[in-house]
Amino acid sequence: MDESFVQGLVGGVLNRHKDKVLDKDRIQTLMVEIAANIDVASQYTNVKGLAKDNPLSIEMWKGWDGKEEPLSKEYLDYWTCDICNKNTHEVNYDYLGSGTNHLECELKEQELQEKSDKIMKKLDEDFKDYDLSKSESNENSKVDMTSKSKRGKK
Repeated sequence: MDESFVQGLVGGVLNRHKDKVLDKDRIQTLMVEIAANIDVASQYTNVKGLAKDNPLSIEMWKGWDGKEEPLSKEYLDYWTCDICNKNTHEVNYDYLGSGTNHLECELKEQELQEKSDKIMKKLDEDFKDYDLSKSESNENSKVDMTSKSKRGKK
């Protein structure tokens, strides 16, 4: 689409709204109307040129040369789940938990923590009145920590 053609479309939209107050809502309306007119016009005109000729192309903003480079170690280290240590740089934001963790990993971890808390609470209740001084010793559990121990000698 040629520049003067686009200017004519935009100018036409602006002329239709020239007698109205330009506020935040009016600007939104103008943007939608301009986009819709350009979209309709592009169906009936021959769009010439490549993406590199487009002033809003990625080359203009990022200087991208079209060659994909390997991701840096720092980038991959940042986008790593702290729970499973797998990379999350291609995970949709809807599936990320806090930070760069997988949402699934955080939910599993939370579920395991709740189960663990429940077990510990039950154990605390069961052994609340348990007196260790009255428990019997297991002779097999004694460990000799003296330097004369046979353990570790060849």
